[in-house]
Amino acid sequence: MKLPVSQPDPRRPTGRRHTSLLALPGMTLNSTIMPPFPWDWLSVDFTQFQPRLPDAAIDMSVYRQALTERLASEPLWQRQRRIVVAHSFGGMLALDWLSESARVGIRAADAIVLVATTAGPMFDAVQIRLGTIAGREIRVPFKPLMPVWNRSSVTRIVKRLVARSAGTEGSVDFTQVNPPSDVAVDIAGWRNTHWRSMRAYRLAMRGWDRRADLDRLELPAVVLHGGEDALFPVAVAEDLARRLPHAELRIVESAGHVLPLTHGDHVIAAVEDVLHRLDR
Repeated sequence: MKLPVSQPDPRRPTGRRHTSLLALPGMTLNSTIMPPFPWDWLSVDFTQFQPRLPDAAIDMSVYRQALTERLASEPLWQRQRRIVVAHSFGGMLALDWLSESARVGIRAADAIVLVATTAGPMFDAVQIRLGTIAGREIRVPFKPLMPVWNRSSVTRIVKRLVARSAGTEGSVDFTQVNPPSDVAVDIAGWRNTHWRSMRAYRLAMRGWDRRADLDRLELPAVVLHGGEDALFPVAVAEDLARRLPHAELRIVESAGHVLPLTHGDHVIAAVEDVLHRLDR
């Protein structure tokens, strides 16, 4: 598990020196999908994280515990204002971690920006976007594919087909994917991710659902979603924003699933917004 950490910049305004961001990328991605934040920030990804557990024992608590342990030793995360910026699987992990923390009376962060994500169930939420006909979206459900898709043999074969060359795991620079379409970034993500890590992600999401717990999250939130997201329909974001007590929904019509990479200005604006709400 890699943890890129930016160094504090003394030229930044004093107020920004008291703020830190935690960036949680999607499941096959890394910090390079995030925009150049004007705050000190750190990023945790799980693209090389391989839980040495039986399949039945792998769930979101494994990722939640790993994240909690890593942040406990990170000085940057001890700032006065802590903002989580979470994308796709990263958003699911953030919701799981924040909900569980709130359940035991811990405020693990002060605000959150959720991008292209869901509170569950993930495999019910995923609807692959094929395009539009007469102005109407055509999507197919992903859940029926899961019994085959998550077999070890299938995961290894797909990894082998898209790897292209050895040595790419954990090192893909997603800003170099051109054009940065959802499909192209997904393929690059497979090159970036160990196949065991990919399979563990999906095992952790089986039956995962935090929708009933979201009313505990009494913190400023922005839910960002692309109008052309290839995985999650806009209705998924609408449902998520409705369930969070203090969330604002923002739809970026021209954006797809990798919105932080393609429309980073919207992510930065969302962070600015939750910071203003904290200052009120």
